[in-house]
Amino acid sequence: MRLTAQFAVLTILIAPCAPAQTATDQPKSLAEIARDSRKEKKEPAKIILSDETEPVHNKPQIPDVFSGGIDNVDEILKAIADYRSTHNLQETEAVVRLWYEKHDALLANAIEQNRRIEQRERDRQLGSSMSDSHPRTAQEFKEKQQVEMISRREDQMHKQENSLLATRIEQAFRRTRTQMKSKYSMNIEWFKICGNANCS
Repeated sequence: MRLTAQFAVLTILIAPCAPAQTATDQPKSLAEIARDSRKEKKEPAKIILSDETEPVHNKPQIPDVFSGGIDNVDEILKAIADYRSTHNLQETEAVVRLWYEKHDALLANAIEQNRRIEQRERDRQLGSSMSDSHPRTAQEFKEKQQVEMISRREDQMHKQENSLLATRIEQAFRRTRTQMKSKYSMNIEWFKICGNANCS
């Protein structure tokens, strides 16, 4: 009986401290939360573009040399002239040099790939292209011949693409170098054209 009385007193003391719960304090069900989120229609974020806004994908200052299709050297020379009209000589030379170094690396890569292709072709002619394991059946021999034929066709295609790219780059280099020297009187000692190990 004494314990019951003590519990009653304790309940009376604690009860005022607990906040009274109302219907609004009850946790919302998932359905109610979903309903509320549908009601709150947020406007999509707006992107405001201005003159100071940097584009996400910057176009190169000078276009790349086209490896196929129509020759675009005139477009390259115009881009250099446009850039020079709003920049000083040193800035223009720096941009042209970056363009040159990129395409010089592409030229060297195309020449090196063609050297490897030509070496493979010589190996085939000498009969060393087949692997050490000889075909055991007629079917296996036929499959090896088909693989070899596909490989030769792909090599020839890549060789033609590399040769066209190399020719286009060398043409663009010659015309660009001439314009830099005659029109802008730039220092072009670094502007060398190296095709098949011959630099000019």
